[in-house]
Amino acid sequence: MMSPKTLLMPLSSSGQVEERLQGALAIVRYFGAHLDVMHAQVSPRRFFPDDRISLAVPAELLHQLEMLATKSTEQESVAMRSMFARLCQSASVELISTGRVEGPSATWLDVTGLRSEMVAERGKVSDMLVIPQPRLGVPSSTFESALMRSGKPVMLMPREQTCFRAERVAIAWNGSTEVSRAVSAALPILKRAQEVHVLADRDARAFKPDVKDLLVYLERHDIDAVHKTFDSHHKSAGEAIVDTLHNEGYDLLVMGAYTHRRVHEQVFGGVTSYVVGHAKIPALMMH
Repeated sequence: MMSPKTLLMPLSSSGQVEERLQGALAIVRYFGAHLDVMHAQVSPRRFFPDDRISLAVPAELLHQLEMLATKSTEQESVAMRSMFARLCQSASVELISTGRVEGPSATWLDVTGLRSEMVAERGKVSDMLVIPQPRLGVPSSTFESALMRSGKPVMLMPREQTCFRAERVAIAWNGSTEVSRAVSAALPILKRAQEVHVLADRDARAFKPDVKDLLVYLERHDIDAVHKTFDSHHKSAGEAIVDTLHNEGYDLLVMGAYTHRRVHEQVFGGVTSYVVGHAKIPALMMH
């Protein structure tokens, strides 16, 4: 895979705004790429359950609600945009409105619509999405939309992490289609890493392709990877992976994002949910 050229980051005012922007700009500098920061505004009409309720609300009241929401969002956007411009200057990332320039660059986008829907839409014309770790540790609708609907890799960033490095990289391998896609997306990073370790559960059932197959694949990309095992005998696989990451001092995790169905909804599996909620380093994921 070619190194990503366009990264997309949805931004809300839900805490650690400055840190999240700094983290995304650090990733852009790492790749020498372009960052689109997307700030979404939603009309109050979207929060009415159906048109009958919307019609029952006096037109003047609905207009006032929309004016208040627009004013509040505009004030919020101006403040965050000013912060973004300052951070771009500090990080030597050129702030542009259109086109392209040599070196790292960034653009601020004000859009109208639900953040999760806009992420799915604009993610299709991006190479990678930068999504913050959810505040409550539970996968958010924006994270789910980025993974399930954009078709692109997601870089899950700890909310307070302001730098990005990938010298020691771990791959959580189980032979699945999802982690295979993640490895392919991560190749530009893996090529630059000083150490690449393929993590596999010591007690897991045999799977194909196995770790040896992956090591051969990586070697053909000039990546000298090493097989490492972890023990999930007395804990869940997700907990064992996260403990290994933190104990061994890795900078980045590469993994697949796994789901299962509950009647009419798609739900993230235990390993994915645990990593999303507890990992203290960035995780590059694909579904």
